[in-house]
Amino acid sequence: MKAASPSTASEQSRRFRSLRRKVFVPFLFLIVALTVAGIFGAIHLAEHSFQNSADERLAATKEVLYREFKKHEIILQTYAVIMQLFQSHSETFHDEAEFSILQDRLFSTLEKSNITTTFYPADIRGLIQQESLVSLFDQVRRSGQPRFRYSNEFGGVPVLMVATPIYTGKELNRILLLQTAMGETFLRSVTSALNVSAALLTPDGKTIVKSDPEFTDITLTPTQVNLIGSGQSLFFDHEIGTDPERHLFAMIPLGRSDRIILSLEASLKSTTEMQSKTILRMILAMSAVIILGTIFYFRRISQITKPANELCNATEAISRGDLSYRIIDVGDDELGQIATSFNKMAADLESSYQDRASKDIAAAIAQEKQKTQLALEKQQAERDKVNEEFSILQRESNALYQLNQAMTASIELSVMFDRILQVLNETLSCDHIVLLIHNPGESVLEVVRTAGLETGVLSKVRFTFSQGITGEAAQSQRMIYVKNIDEDNRNLSYHGLIATRGSMISVPLVIKGRLVGAINLHKKLKEGFSASEQRLVQAIANQTAIAVDNAQLQEKSRDLSNTDELTGLSNRRHFQEILKREVAQVRRFSSIFSVIMCDIDDFKKHKSTLGNIHSDALLRQVGQALLKNTRGIDLVSRFGNDQFTIMLPKTSKEGAVAAAEKLRKHILEEDFSAHIHADQDFKVTVSFGVTEFPGDSKNIYELLNLADRALYAAKKDGSNCTVAWEGSAPGPE
Repeated sequence: MKAASPSTASEQSRRFRSLRRKVFVPFLFLIVALTVAGIFGAIHLAEHSFQNSADERLAATKEVLYREFKKHEIILQTYAVIMQLFQSHSETFHDEAEFSILQDRLFSTLEKSNITTTFYPADIRGLIQQESLVSLFDQVRRSGQPRFRYSNEFGGVPVLMVATPIYTGKELNRILLLQTAMGETFLRSVTSALNVSAALLTPDGKTIVKSDPEFTDITLTPTQVNLIGSGQSLFFDHEIGTDPERHLFAMIPLGRSDRIILSLEASLKSTTEMQSKTILRMILAMSAVIILGTIFYFRRISQITKPANELCNATEAISRGDLSYRIIDVGDDELGQIATSFNKMAADLESSYQDRASKDIAAAIAQEKQKTQLALEKQQAERDKVNEEFSILQRESNALYQLNQAMTASIELSVMFDRILQVLNETLSCDHIVLLIHNPGESVLEVVRTAGLETGVLSKVRFTFSQGITGEAAQSQRMIYVKNIDEDNRNLSYHGLIATRGSMISVPLVIKGRLVGAINLHKKLKEGFSASEQRLVQAIANQTAIAVDNAQLQEKSRDLSNTDELTGLSNRRHFQEILKREVAQVRRFSSIFSVIMCDIDDFKKHKSTLGNIHSDALLRQVGQALLKNTRGIDLVSRFGNDQFTIMLPKTSKEGAVAAAEKLRKHILEEDFSAHIHADQDFKVTVSFGVTEFPGDSKNIYELLNLADRALYAAKKDGSNCTVAWEGSAPGPE
């Protein structure tokens, strides 16, 4: 038999320990579970026992106090009856010395018993201030029977009292009041031996006296007061800081006319400490039992499983291919039978090993070849997948690059729109593409460009956010992919203008949560957009949204730079730029245009009268009047302070004069008082000067100068008139 190496011995030991662990761990879990259950049961039993102990102390104290009150009640009632008898016979025997001696002894006995005797008139209203005593005497007078009361209204010391009627014949003559002190000293003498604090309360829960100044005042609810009044005892726990306390409330009847509430309090602090110590001792005892039992059990299991070590060594040897290994120490128990069977199995394996070795080697070689072939095929599939993903990524990158080139090549929206659609069509091979733009402040998308469709077929198509697939994509600001548009009831076919079929993607153009527009892509093939194409469409949409937003901002900035801030008309610089373009158009097509220059008559006078704010309002309203009464192709601008210019394309000098006269009459008839907040009608007049290109001059600056000179001539003619340049009007002096 071959000797086992150190590493083999270590593995065998580890497996043997695992066997012991399999036997030991369930036992340990069982012991722990039983111990925990026992501890929790003992804790519950201890808590219940200590709580019952506190309740028994409270109940015993309640019974003692109840008996003490009843004892004093009987004593007072007995003395009251005796005093009634003495008083009823006092007039009969008042002259006899023995009766007087007996009566003195009775008063002396009451005094030694700390019982105070007081006689009151039958009606004490107005004589004393204690309302409870007045109420007690009223009860005595009505019932004619003794009545009990417990109160602290006499000198601040709580007393138990009985009021007894004294009759002379059948007439109520006086009321006898017997009192015995039952205050803090009385309560402490009864409760101190039982380590309980007590307090007496009125039937409505107000404290009369306490045995301990630190007694906890607990406010009772009406429901609890009613429960106690029905004769039931009320137990509950209460905590002051970290000190738990047990309380008992019970009712003590006083005769037939009164009752008081007894409140008892027992501190559970010492009980809790004792309970904690008891539980700790139980836990320590059980832990010691577990530890000792575990050690004993573990050693016993080690002895029982030790013979299996040799069997483990043999198994390890066979697993390493040492088929000559045999077990020598064979016992006569069940493990010995297993060892004999193992030796026989090892001999059979050794004899058949040589026959099967060659077959196994050949099978292993074939299997390795098959594994190699499968690995090569898997690598090729992974390579093809990587190439495909790279191709898709390259196409996406190329599309985004082309899109960025298109965006940087021009800031004109129309050029940019065409280039974006071209890139999308080249990348995704769509049958047709529709680009829609959203106007801020409206819930509407308007078609601005198409690809793959006849020009202008969708030029007037608009979608609200509640219409079709496009409206839903804009409303939700998320891409919608429809695999088969024929089966989607949201399809509107662009309000019936074109027939759509196959698959469709509607992707909104969104930047910083703000909608810019949308792009609709159509393929006649169902499910025509792959997942990579959908990602590409979303990426292009994000880039397009940024580009469109930037272009719109630039156009808006350009428009603002061309606009007069006060009147909203074109400013002088923009007017001159448009004038230059118009000159080029006129020269190219051999056409004409005219220029009208005008200003408000006596504007300086109006400004001094109206002030700066109202004069600015007047300028703004005159400019708007000129704009509203000219053609859409005419350009109206503010040229100077109160001077305006109007360019009329393809208009002769005669036509311009007619247009100027129309404007002059309209302004003359208009009332501007509402705009300047005047109390009466406010009218202004305007003078006009007209020139024609190229008839009057081929130089735009000279043309404007001639128009200004014609305007000056109109001023010289009395204002509120129109003068066309004829070549003989005098210039400004």
